[in-house]
Amino acid sequence: MGPDGAPWFTDGGQNAIVRVDPATKQVKIWPLPAERMPYINLNTAAFDGQGRIWFTGQNGIYGRLNPMAGDMKVWDAPRGPGPYGITGTPNGDIWFVSLAGSYLANVDLKTGAATVYEPPTKDQGARRVWSDSKGRLWISEWNSGNVSVYDPTDKSWKQWKLPGEKPRTYAVWVDPDDKVWLSEWAANAIVRFDPASEKFESFPSNRKNANVRQMLGRKGETWIAESGTERIRVIRHSVRIN
Repeated sequence: MGPDGAPWFTDGGQNAIVRVDPATKQVKIWPLPAERMPYINLNTAAFDGQGRIWFTGQNGIYGRLNPMAGDMKVWDAPRGPGPYGITGTPNGDIWFVSLAGSYLANVDLKTGAATVYEPPTKDQGARRVWSDSKGRLWISEWNSGNVSVYDPTDKSWKQWKLPGEKPRTYAVWVDPDDKVWLSEWAANAIVRFDPASEKFESFPSNRKNANVRQMLGRKGETWIAESGTERIRVIRHSVRIN
């Protein structure tokens, strides 16, 4: 959801950014520049503090749309293919991760230049990223099965292995209480991580192969899109983990 209250999408089929007006249901489409056609495998989007929408394309790009001006810009990503998850921080900064490139990157909001930050685990497969209320970047690492966090204030990293023998960490979402929620494909479960106690709690799906690629929510509720079961699920929970 954008700062205007409307739903926005990355449309991989049309190579475009799409907005749906919540009142009129009118659909507006901003195609990517013609030279980027026919297919860049658009992935995820996030808004900066100026109301501009940034997006990633797995075929090796990231970009920005200014909806008010209709101005679209696209940049080649560091190391080529791989840009995947993207997030905005409370102060309006933009960060993205690369699955194939195994890095975290910060975007210069004026120039569009991307600065790469290397997670401690090599070839970890950074899949998605989400900012907490303090601007720390939480990363789900597909190859390593870790959840890691980068703190821009002191440039420090920490990482934790999810429970199980060979976890596969896909989606990440940080709730309003700064608890970290992750989807773990090997266990077919949602996992909640408390950074204060460093404890994990698992919420398995009651159907096989849930394949959760994205989560969102609000205080006391975590909403889960199960791509493998074609349903949406909600976990209602207390805001504290003992």
